Amino acid sequence: MTGIDYEFQHKNQLCAYASAAIYYDKCFFALSLAAAAGESKRFVVLAAENPQYSGNELFRAFENYYSPRVNQLRSRYGLDAIVAGESDEWKRILLLRHWIRSNIAIDNDNPTQTRGDTFAILDAALKGGKFHCTHFSIVQHAVLNSFGYVTRRLGCGPGLKDDGGHHGVNEVWVNKFSKWVLIDAKYDAHFEKNGVPLSAMEIRDEVWRDEAKSVVRVVGPECTPMKPDPKTGKWETRPDTYRWCSWETDTNRFTMFPARNTSTLVVLDDQIFRNNTWYRDGKPHWAYDTRYFIKTTRRDWIEWTPNVITSKVAIKGSRASVFLSSCTPNFRSFQMMAEDGSWNDCDEQVEMTLNDSGHNHFVFRTINLFGVTGPEHRIEIGFN
Repeated sequence: MTGIDYEFQHKNQLCAYASAAIYYDKCFFALSLAAAAGESKRFVVLAAENPQYSGNELFRAFENYYSPRVNQLRSRYGLDAIVAGESDEWKRILLLRHWIRSNIAIDNDNPTQTRGDTFAILDAALKGGKFHCTHFSIVQHAVLNSFGYVTRRLGCGPGLKDDGGHHGVNEVWVNKFSKWVLIDAKYDAHFEKNGVPLSAMEIRDEVWRDEAKSVVRVVGPECTPMKPDPKTGKWETRPDTYRWCSWETDTNRFTMFPARNTSTLVVLDDQIFRNNTWYRDGKPHWAYDTRYFIKTTRRDWIEWTPNVITSKVAIKGSRASVFLSSCTPNFRSFQMMAEDGSWNDCDEQVEMTLNDSGHNHFVFRTINLFGVTGPEHRIEIGFN
C-alpha cells in the first residue's frame, strides 16, 4: 500500500479496498481446493446468489465523513428529525427528497441569485427564494451524502434538435435494491417499471427501445403514480428527458467547497452515442470535441457497485479462508453475521472451521462510518 493509498483509506475520502487485490467476480462464484489426499469427501464452495460486484474506475472522490460541513448541514436544518423513527433506507431517502421539494420553490427562468452552495441555496429558499433543477440537485446531493447514501449528479435531456433542454438530477445507490436509482428532487419523483425503481441508464434504455411505454413516473414518499405535469415543464417530467445522460466525475462537491469542481462528464460510448447527436438548446452538446466528455464503453464502470462485496475462498481440509474486498466510500469495516443473527465486525480475511455434518452458511456485509450497511454477501460451503 502506498502512502497515498494509506492516507485516502484512513481519511475515508476514497473507496476502501480492503484486501491486497481486488477480485472481479460474477454473482455466482465457485472455487474449491481439494482436501487432504485420500479423503472420500471434500468441501466445495456452492453457488450463492449475491449482488454482482463492479469496481469503481471513474468516480474517485467522495464526500468526506469527517468534514464539519456534514454535521452542520444535518443540525442547521433539523434533517435528523425528518427521518426519525424510520429504519428503511429507501423510505428515508424518499422522506429527505420530499423535504427538499417542500422547502424549495421552483423558478426556471429567474432563480434567486446566490452561490452554488447547499447552505446558500437552502438559506435563501427558506426565506422565499426560488430555484431551478441545478440547485435542487446540488442540495439533494449534499443532503443524501450527509446521511451516508452514495449520491451523484447527472445532466440529462431529450437531446433532440427541436427539443433539447437540459435537466439536473441525482442518482443514489440503494443498498436495499443493490442498484442505482434516479431521483429528482425538483419534482419529488422517480421512475419505475413493474414496481422497481430505475436508474438513469435503465430509463435511457427504455426510451430508446420503445419510448418508455412501460415506465411509470411516481411522486412523493407514497410513490403515487403520476403523469407528466404540463404546468411544470413540457419535458422535464417525461421519461424521454433521459434519452441522453452524463454523470459528473466529481462526487465530493459538498465537502470540498469552495474548491472548484471540474466539468468532466462520463458518457456511455455505445452505438446510440456514436450514431446520434445529443442536442442541447438547439446545438450539439457543448462537450463534443473537448476533453470534458469522458467516454467509456464499459456500462459497468458507470453503474459500479458501492458497498457490494466480492470474495475469494480457499479451502484446505476442514478450514476455509475467506478474502473479502469492496469499494465502500467512508468504509468502516466488514461485518459477519453470528449464529443468533447479530452482526460483528471482522477483518478482510476470515478463517473458519467447517462443519462436516452438513451445510456451512456464512453472511457478510460492509458498514460505513455513517452506519449505513451494504447488501448481504453469502458464502455456501458443502460436500461435493
